[in-house]
Amino acid sequence: MHNSLVYQIAIDGPAGSGKSCIAKLVAKKLGFQFINTGGMFRCYAIALKNTNLSDEQAVKKVLDNSNVKLQDTFLFLNNKDVTELANSNEIGIFASKVALLKSVRDRCLVEQRNIASKQSSVMEGRDTTSVVLPNATLRIFLTASPEVRAKRRWLQSGQIESLEKITQDLKERDYQDTNRKIAPLIFTEGCIKVDTDNLTIEQTVDLIVDLFKKEVINV
Repeated sequence: MHNSLVYQIAIDGPAGSGKSCIAKLVAKKLGFQFINTGGMFRCYAIALKNTNLSDEQAVKKVLDNSNVKLQDTFLFLNNKDVTELANSNEIGIFASKVALLKSVRDRCLVEQRNIASKQSSVMEGRDTTSVVLPNATLRIFLTASPEVRAKRRWLQSGQIESLEKITQDLKERDYQDTNRKIAPLIFTEGCIKVDTDNLTIEQTVDLIVDLFKKEVINV
């Protein structure tokens, strides 16, 4: 899915593992496009928030009338900036349910592959290494313990919600993501696992950039 002029770095891993932040910094360092697949699902979650998810026709109608655009770290739904709402914990949990819908996943898959085929990019999100870009130049699986991930998210959120609730929410999302029938969160052969429990963001970014440079040399 890539050639000598278009490189793809796929970064996968559970919720709260730092995929978005790290992918964004890796993309900036390499001069690549940043693609936030989770943001795409969150946008569709906003669009489908008042829709009966078991009604396939209703879901399809909403999807057909929804226009999602990713612009760096900003998320747009029907030309409206929904970044703040999309990044809320409530939408994050609902997005995990929306991601179970085959119609939503199929739509996102086509859009994500289309974006990544046009220019060198760093794509992050659950199932990017196993389904979306299985032949990416470099596939990274970020991981960290639920407790470490929850504490990081708790600090980032301004400690508005309790650490216990965030930890429980992450564990629930881990279960949903690893047990769903469609494109579950899995570690696949050929991926490089990076445990970030004891790594800073900068150290993780430098590690991935170094791994990519080695991969490019070997191309």
